[in-house]
Amino acid sequence: MKKIFFILLSILILASCTSKREKAIVLNKSGIHKMNDNHIKEALADFDKAVQTDPTFDQAYYYRGNMKFSLTDYQGALADYTKAIELNPGFMDAYCNRAQVYQSIDQLDKACPDWKKAKELGRPNLEDKLSHCN
Repeated sequence: MKKIFFILLSILILASCTSKREKAIVLNKSGIHKMNDNHIKEALADFDKAVQTDPTFDQAYYYRGNMKFSLTDYQGALADYTKAIELNPGFMDAYCNRAQVYQSIDQLDKACPDWKKAKELGRPNLEDKLSHCN
């Protein structure tokens, strides 16, 4: 009986040692799978949980931004991409996607600096986008 108790206690201790980041990564991966299976509400819920679990996890904001953009929640997408960029200033895809949102809401003056930054960070094939910028 004592062995079973110690085994269960060890499992509980190990489970509680999982970092917030690791939990957020698991939730983010779950959200991505649900997104790919077109389970939109469930995917958003997983991304929300990932952000709540680890508010410093840039990927969760990025993917939640992608979901919001696809749902035409442009302000929500902008907020999430901006947060992802704040957490990871080298996040090339977040700059590019935020520029796409700005373009969608006719704010090319804000899209251009993001496309330029994405190109500076190594994003290829932005010449067409940048041709509309000064």
